Amino acid sequence: MNQKVAFVTILVAFSVFFICFTNASPIGLSPRSPGDLAFADFTTPTFDANIVTGRVTFTELFVETVRITGQFNTGFIDQTSKYEYQISGSKKELISGIIINPPGISPFQFDVENTTIQFFVGKKIKIFRNREVIGKATIQQI
Repeated sequence: MNQKVAFVTILVAFSVFFICFTNASPIGLSPRSPGDLAFADFTTPTFDANIVTGRVTFTELFVETVRITGQFNTGFIDQTSKYEYQISGSKKELISGIIINPPGISPFQFDVENTTIQFFVGKKIKIFRNREVIGKATIQQI
């Protein structure tokens, strides 16, 4: 009888331990932290393949991590030009690692760490082709 009681006690203790520690995760490590959204729409009143059209979306994933995704439908007229982007207050960055299918580009995505969505909201983003501005938009919070 003592063996059965000891066995049941150990079984209950192990079950409680297993349930408590496998279902509890620290909040900071949760992969589903909610975040804010912002976007920049590149539009033009009349169609012009030389001017950028498309959208860039900013999504806050974790504490101080923002994912930037987007696609441009026009403005990228050749594969040999030097394309850059600049967010106001920052230096120009080369647009690399994309596939250019004139007049647009493939969808892109990258993460920016050590910043929040508030860093981007209200700023302007400019797209350059060979140092000439071919598109600009204001980043707006949703």
